Amino acid sequence: MLKPRQETILKLIVDDYIKSAAPVGSGSIARHDHLAVSAATIRNEVSELEELGYIARPYASAGSVPLDKAYRFYVESLVAMEVVTIPAMVRSSIRRQLSEVEQDTDSWASVAAAILSRLVGNMAIATFPKARESRVKHIELVPLEEFVTMLIIVIEHARLKRHIIRFKDPVAPEELEASTTKVKSQLVGLTRREIETKAMRLSPLEEEVVAAAVLVLREEEHAVYRDHYVDGLRNLLTQPEFAENDKVRALVEGVEDGSLIQAVLGETPDGSVVRVIIGRENRGDMLRPFSVVICQYGIPDAAVGAVGAIGPTRMEYTKTIASVDFVSSVMSEMVEGAHMA
Repeated sequence: MLKPRQETILKLIVDDYIKSAAPVGSGSIARHDHLAVSAATIRNEVSELEELGYIARPYASAGSVPLDKAYRFYVESLVAMEVVTIPAMVRSSIRRQLSEVEQDTDSWASVAAAILSRLVGNMAIATFPKARESRVKHIELVPLEEFVTMLIIVIEHARLKRHIIRFKDPVAPEELEASTTKVKSQLVGLTRREIETKAMRLSPLEEEVVAAAVLVLREEEHAVYRDHYVDGLRNLLTQPEFAENDKVRALVEGVEDGSLIQAVLGETPDGSVVRVIIGRENRGDMLRPFSVVICQYGIPDAAVGAVGAIGPTRMEYTKTIASVDFVSSVMSEMVEGAHMA
């Protein structure tokens, strides 16, 4: 367990390194007014912090660089002190920007990711709210060709889904219209499991439509956090940690092929708690250079999504935790509003 003076010194090291991205020397620490101890005493404490695995120094006289263990201590200290907050003016601005797209669920994730990336100065991700169990809100059949029809399903708390149905025989417009009316009366308001267990008297055409609808619903249920928006990659690329070409290439490739994003979303916690994963605490190797701050939003038993920020381990944790927490809370309010509508 750290001594009070060691805790103070470690917090100063982390604070200074977050701001400067440069090793923090003992002289810089000694200049802080509230730390009334000699430079020699600070050097001794710094040496012990190094032995305990909180910091690293390239050589004995070099400045201190925080390790993952130091950032974890720092984050836990922030939570214990309850200093995680953001200004009222910023909160008002976030609410206003999200309220402008409240009626357009397709825009929720993109707007939330853009807001969060600007707030934290790093990369941000937001997913669409997704129902634990998909329920049909609306169905339409749109003829494309004589043998081809597009099935359009609107799922509660989700985006519109499309599926192409190819019939063996040509379908007359009036037959398709009658089938649409019947299928709609049978399926609207039901989940996939309810559809599969419901006794229905259907024509062969209608059976094909219902089978296609079940397939769409099953795919939607299996696609946990699949649909997402990412914003602020440029912010991440300007960080000093990613100045090397190999690191930049790996980062861009991970974003483009989706592997990095899926690794991030795999860290999403259950419930509304904000989770902070630092460096080597991440399960995926590709996330080891990063810290992830992520939170679930929505209604746990109805529809949920995720919102989070990704940055170097040297991120501004106070601002990032507060921003993710607030954006997720506003998104939860929006889901609740849509659920009540």
